[in-house]
Amino acid sequence: MRFGLAAFVLLVALAGCSQVTEKAEGMANRSFTSYALGKPYAQVASLGTSPMERLAGDDRATFGPMIGATPLSNGQMIYRHIAPAARTERGADFGGLVSSSSVTSNNRLSYFLVGQDGIVKDWATGSVPGDATSCMRYIGGIIQQCADMAQQQTSLAIYDSKVLTKDNQPISVWGQPANVMANPQAGGPAVSQPRAPTRAPRG
Repeated sequence: MRFGLAAFVLLVALAGCSQVTEKAEGMANRSFTSYALGKPYAQVASLGTSPMERLAGDDRATFGPMIGATPLSNGQMIYRHIAPAARTERGADFGGLVSSSSVTSNNRLSYFLVGQDGIVKDWATGSVPGDATSCMRYIGGIIQQCADMAQQQTSLAIYDSKVLTKDNQPISVWGQPANVMANPQAGGPAVSQPRAPTRAPRG
């Protein structure tokens, strides 16, 4: 009974920590992405790609590769980027007989609304799961089972639903895709296919 109560308390504590972590991650993503407002998109897209910045080896200091672009009917463009962001390690031990550990990473989505003058007019950001590794150890670690679960490629529609603008609005407030106006029967905007999400650097 004590074992069951201890496990329950541990799960509640982990859930609380997870909520705090998600909130902190969201604030960090918004702070990082807000840098782009009012700057030339070309400058924003090249952030972290100089030889010196690459030598620094911090993939988080970049918005990552572009995974899709959509022209809007108002003449503006939406550019989507993805990059490694938060990395979390968790562990639990149940009386020394069974223990578990997991390492998970999230990818930061950064979207930019760019005017015809090439300047970033607004931004949106959010997170999607990246890599995840989970291990279970039995009898003090004599037996170990691990699973490496890479995030599968996801559609742009799913990514689009995960981001909010600087005013906490969905990106639909930016306008309608240009080809939807031209051809309502097309079934959706023609955008480049998403690349597989960037894997967070392993420590």
